Amino acid sequence: MTENQVEATEVSRRPARWRYLIDIVVLVAVTFALDAVFGAFIPASINLERGFVFDAIGKMLLVGVAWGLIRLRGETLADIGLKRPASWMRTFMIGIGFAAIVFIAMYVSEKAGFRRDLSKFKDVQGNLELALFGVFYASIGAGFYEEFMFRGFLMQGLAMLFGASRAAWIVACVIAYQNPLGIAITGTLGVLMGLLVLASGRNLWPVIIGHGLFDASRFVLFYFQGPPT
Repeated sequence: MTENQVEATEVSRRPARWRYLIDIVVLVAVTFALDAVFGAFIPASINLERGFVFDAIGKMLLVGVAWGLIRLRGETLADIGLKRPASWMRTFMIGIGFAAIVFIAMYVSEKAGFRRDLSKFKDVQGNLELALFGVFYASIGAGFYEEFMFRGFLMQGLAMLFGASRAAWIVACVIAYQNPLGIAITGTLGVLMGLLVLASGRNLWPVIIGHGLFDASRFVLFYFQGPPT
């Protein structure tokens, strides 16, 4: 079978474009519904440690919903980028390098006065137990959840919706940045992580490792000197 025939077969097996749009809408609706349920039963005055736990549980529930949607449309986790890399060592090195570069850039920018309000993490300073909870949460909530959802489920869904061409993947990469908070910083990092996914053959593991290590390192920093003020 020629390369063109293989590509044609893969295209014929893809769900219709509208299916990806429906899945995105369903996941967004479930996210809002879950936020409403958690907001109704969890007090606003909950401490940071329990907040980490409940938020991690909520994020894993959403990952489960996304995985179910992927399976229902006849795809696998590998289709959104959660696949075994050719070399785990190279993948870890890329992730560590990315985390180090972003950590240094963020640290320098905060020293220069460009920072977000991170005062809610002030209790992490000097609190080893809370810092460890933060490191664990960073691995789940930032490293895995955000990359699975944004650079995996969402970016792949948008690319398929736009036609699955190279241009469609680039557009999806730009659209699927992390969240609307702090567009200048967060959006830029989101696009860079999206480009790293594409450069890695649409493999999520380098950004999962890099993002998780970066956020975990921030909690280590907060433990020793507190969040930037």
